[in-house]
Amino acid sequence: MIETHTVAIDEQVRLEYATSGDAKAPSVLLVHGNGPNWRQFTPQLTSLADRWHVIAPSLRGHGRSTLPATPRREDLSIARLAADVLVLLDHLEVARVHLVGNSVGGLVGLELARSAPQRLATLTTFGTTAQLSSSRALAHSMTLLVRLVGTSGVGRLTSLGIKDREAGRRIAALMAMADPVAVRLLAENIASYDHTATLATSSIPTLLLRCELDRGINRALDTTLAALEGRDDAEVVDLAGAGHFANLEQTDTFDRILRGFLEQHR
Repeated sequence: MIETHTVAIDEQVRLEYATSGDAKAPSVLLVHGNGPNWRQFTPQLTSLADRWHVIAPSLRGHGRSTLPATPRREDLSIARLAADVLVLLDHLEVARVHLVGNSVGGLVGLELARSAPQRLATLTTFGTTAQLSSSRALAHSMTLLVRLVGTSGVGRLTSLGIKDREAGRRIAALMAMADPVAVRLLAENIASYDHTATLATSSIPTLLLRCELDRGINRALDTTLAALEGRDDAEVVDLAGAGHFANLEQTDTFDRILRGFLEQHR
C-alpha cells in the first residue's frame, strides 16, 4: 500500500513524499526529474514493495511540495535538492538508500555521491548525463518557453516526444502540477554542469540505463560512459524502445533490470 506524507525542510518548504513496503527492509529512493513528481514512480512503489522499503519524494516546487515565498536560483540548485533529500532520510531514520534517479534525479544522486557517499548503497540513473554544456541561447529558450506556456504547456509539448501515449498523458498531467518558477530556475541551474570526476572516482555500485529513444541525452553521454569505463562496479544496460521516462514506457523491462541490480547489491 502506498502512503503519502509531508516533511518540513524549513519554515517555508515542505516536501510531500510517498512510501511503500516494510520500513525495516533495505530502502530504495526514487527521485524524479524537472517537471514531474513522486507519482511518476507509482508503478515501482507497487512492484518493489514486496522486498524493499520504497521512498519517493516530490522535489521542492513539484507536485504538492512547496517553495520559499520568493524563490531564488540557489533555492533550486542540485546541491539544495540533495540537501532536501538528506533531511527526508534523516526524518525517516534511513541511513543508506539505493537511489534511482531519472534526469535531474540522477544528478541529485551524483551530488550525494560527491557530498554524502556514505548515504548511498547503489546509484541507478536513467535519462541522466553526468556532463552537459548547453549554449546560453538554448538555456534562455527553455526558460522563455516556461514563461510563455507554463508547466501545463511544457508538459503537453514533452508528451509529444513520448512514444507510449499513455505514458505521455501521464507525464503531461504530472508536469502541469509543477510550479513554473521551480521548473524555470531548475532548468537554468542544469544548463551546464560536470559531475564526471565524481562518477569516475566513486566506489558506489552504479547502473546506467541507456534508453534507446532518449536521443538528446544519448548524444551527451560520451564523457559519462568514459567515466564509467574503468570501473568494475559499474554497468551500462541498453533499454530498447524506451525514452526519457523509461519506468513508465517500458515498465516491466525496467523493473526486471532494476530489481536484478538491486538484488545483486542487497
